[in-house]
Amino acid sequence: MTCLLIKNLFNSNLQSNMYYFFKRIKNMKVKYLLVIILLALFSCENEQQSKKDALQDVIMSNNRDFVEYCWNNKDLEKLKSISTEDLVRNLNGIKVASSQKEMEANLKVYFNGFPNLKVTLNNTYVKNNMLFTYWTFEGTNTGVFGESPATGKKVKVSGFSIVHFNENGKMIQEDIYFNELEFLQQLGYTINLPNTE
Repeated sequence: MTCLLIKNLFNSNLQSNMYYFFKRIKNMKVKYLLVIILLALFSCENEQQSKKDALQDVIMSNNRDFVEYCWNNKDLEKLKSISTEDLVRNLNGIKVASSQKEMEANLKVYFNGFPNLKVTLNNTYVKNNMLFTYWTFEGTNTGVFGESPATGKKVKVSGFSIVHFNENGKMIQEDIYFNELEFLQQLGYTINLPNTE
């Protein structure tokens, strides 16, 4: 709060005319006090930026761990250290998990259907407590995928995720968007025209 007050105090026209302002002050005690306030202002800004940078580093690290450990190495134990217990997962607008346990079950559907799956992060950006990432999913459907038997077909689809993190950098929600029709067509599924009779 003090940092914000000091910042607002000096974000006025005084800042642009600081040299002339100091020159007009004759009392040395007031000058020293102003110098201390200015140093505190810059220190506060640096401290806030450092905290923000540290949080963004944790967010990026946890997202990399989610992909490398949880997805690519199928290490679901890692999920416990990088997410909250009430982790939510939405897939194209549909909630598919609302806890770590449900997330593990959802990931296992993909692990069973695509034992050789690999997720690659293409571009990742962090803004505040949100991460935006473009990714690619590749694998061969050699196992049961949900309730569907293996097709033996390879798939490669790209998508976009928005991942929300708490103030400690732990995942609290993942919103995934990708073309499910393209995914199913690569597995060999087709859309039949509706019966209009």
